[in-house]
Amino acid sequence: MIVKGHACFRRAIFFLALLMLACFVPGPAVAGKLDEGMLAAEQGDYKKALRIFTPLAEAGDAEAQHNLAILYRGGHGVAKDLDKSQQWFLRAAEQGIAAAQYNLGYMYDMGEGVEQSDRYAFLWYRKAAEQGHSLAQTNLGVMYANGSGVAQDLKLAYVWFNLAAAQGYSPAFENRQVLAEEFTEEERESLRALSREYFQKYVMPFQNQGMMRRPQR
Repeated sequence: MIVKGHACFRRAIFFLALLMLACFVPGPAVAGKLDEGMLAAEQGDYKKALRIFTPLAEAGDAEAQHNLAILYRGGHGVAKDLDKSQQWFLRAAEQGIAAAQYNLGYMYDMGEGVEQSDRYAFLWYRKAAEQGHSLAQTNLGVMYANGSGVAQDLKLAYVWFNLAAAQGYSPAFENRQVLAEEFTEEERESLRALSREYFQKYVMPFQNQGMMRRPQR
């Protein structure tokens, strides 16, 4: 086996974008407040964003929960608090927000604010990956390639890298190239066919769901 150890593959980094997702359709009042909070964050007024997102998050709005977690993680408008960040990511992730699922997986993967756990990292990466999240697909591929939190499976690693690469994520393309030499051309053709099936199931239904905005530094 040529491929050994984590150093062979590039991981995706933490995802910092604020969310306003078209697939979750809030009422006009909530949507207006979310927009107001995101505009405040874009303008650097994080304290205002915090004041807007907090009651929405406490009332159960998943996008606001994710956005609040981002503010706590970065210390935007509030003291940095990884514990609170993790709690809000979890609440948003449990409501199906792929970005929150990915970020939660990353925290477990890196041991950031939580006890490091390959098992939980794999679980949350997979949930996000199955909603078309290319960064989660990349890191899920790394876990399959290295046998972290799951039995090693180079073929599934190749497929998940393929999906992320098809969405334009360059580290996934590089990881796929590392694995390509492990397979015969016949095996690669079979994996490309499986990748097409996965793309239809785990990418296409989730494309163009909404807007993502990154907090200003």
